[in-house]
Amino acid sequence: MKPSQFKTSVYNVGEKYGYLPYMIERYIEILGEEETTKLLHFYESELPKVIRLNSLRSQYSETIKLLTKKRVELIDIPDIEEGKEIVRSRIPIGATPEYLNGYYILQGKNSMYPSLILNPKEHELIGDFAAAPGGKTTHLAQLMKNKGNIFALELSLKRCRSLKANLSRMGVKNTTVFHMDTREVATLGVEFDKILLDAPCSGSGVISSDQSRKFSKTLDDIMNYHKYQVSLLSSSLEVLKPEGKLVYCTCSLEPEENEYVISKVLDKFDIELVEVNIKGDIGLEKFQDYDFNSDITKTKRLYPHKTCGEGFFIAKMVKNR
Repeated sequence: MKPSQFKTSVYNVGEKYGYLPYMIERYIEILGEEETTKLLHFYESELPKVIRLNSLRSQYSETIKLLTKKRVELIDIPDIEEGKEIVRSRIPIGATPEYLNGYYILQGKNSMYPSLILNPKEHELIGDFAAAPGGKTTHLAQLMKNKGNIFALELSLKRCRSLKANLSRMGVKNTTVFHMDTREVATLGVEFDKILLDAPCSGSGVISSDQSRKFSKTLDDIMNYHKYQVSLLSSSLEVLKPEGKLVYCTCSLEPEENEYVISKVLDKFDIELVEVNIKGDIGLEKFQDYDFNSDITKTKRLYPHKTCGEGFFIAKMVKNR
């Protein structure tokens, strides 16, 4: 097949599945024609169902034993001890007594990485900003063995309720929920040892579970998210202790919400990027008219069709002063 014919076929696939044309154009620039076609086809399939075992409620081996008795077949996820993929189950995995008692939570594989990369310690004060519904918050608490302190900030009152419900179900005792805008976090008058900012985003990395994203966001929407994310990250860095670490992540594939955000704060704050040591593609150094900071290659892009999980961008940084 000639390249021009292949390109036409990519656009045909995008049209068939209902994508706005601008999305296909930028995916081709980011990934190339062949990988874009693979991505579009992948988005038409369901992601593997994954759970995260919760050591705050039950030992991993005990939970696995209980689920195995119910004929739930699990396989390990490399590099994530608490993560298990469900191969098959004869029962609704979100309605078992073990689920209701907080022995595990339904959580995408790639969304477990940010908490692991932040690596919170038992004695630290951790900020979890834009925290609802609490998958990452409860993971942080689990990694801290319910010690230290987590301040979980959430702007939406409704989502605060779901966050509190998940914290209670999962047995989390070291977390305080604040119904507040992260951009006002300085009013709390504290500095954090580490911060996780899972920024609100356009969601182009999770089209498998939200098909409306194919047509619901414009380029103007993406730039509005960009401005919001820069303000959230800037406010977060203001309350991070010197030598403190921050992990920024989104479930978006858009460079304006990822590399461009990080490049903006690198120019504004005395921070350094830290290598994100997981399997994935490196951050983009260039996109369209943007040239990003060369250190952006220390970040990671997790493409859905390459990782068989949600699309994610993850950056880790340390504040010098």
